[in-house]
Amino acid sequence: MTLIVTPTIVQADPWSAIDSGYAVTTNYHGQEVVPPVADLTARVGVLLDNWPGVYEVRVDLRDPSGDVVDSDTILAAAFTTDAPWGTSPKGATVMWAETDPLAPATWVVGDYSVKAYFFDSTGKELAHVDDLTAMRATTVMVVPEVPIGTLTILLTMLASLAIFARKRF
Repeated sequence: MTLIVTPTIVQADPWSAIDSGYAVTTNYHGQEVVPPVADLTARVGVLLDNWPGVYEVRVDLRDPSGDVVDSDTILAAAFTTDAPWGTSPKGATVMWAETDPLAPATWVVGDYSVKAYFFDSTGKELAHVDDLTAMRATTVMVVPEVPIGTLTILLTMLASLAIFARKRF
């Protein structure tokens, strides 16, 4: 009996949460990148039904330890309904805007996240939403990770070398 295991990467639509009323996502959607990344931007969206009362949105970029490493504020005047993807998955109109590029002063390997806070004109928080993995910062100096483990790779290479050496002599 042969068992074939194939890894599958499943990624949800990063904008699907907009139907809850508020959403935030980035242009990397959790992809692995090698820093420095100069064009990490966050998109924030509000359903048109929730739009009245929104005055500004603050977006925080958080490093793997959860510390805020960069932030940008978007005023209501910067929002538009001309979303490049059209409407929300359920067909509702979306008010959306993008931040300026976000980047920490020092990059750390790990998962970065963004969090958006929606405020009214008095400074009262209306809602906040998270994008838990905005991107995954990696380095080129990484040992590849496999489901079975690095030890298995080493043992397989040594076994192959032993077979090759045995056939040769």
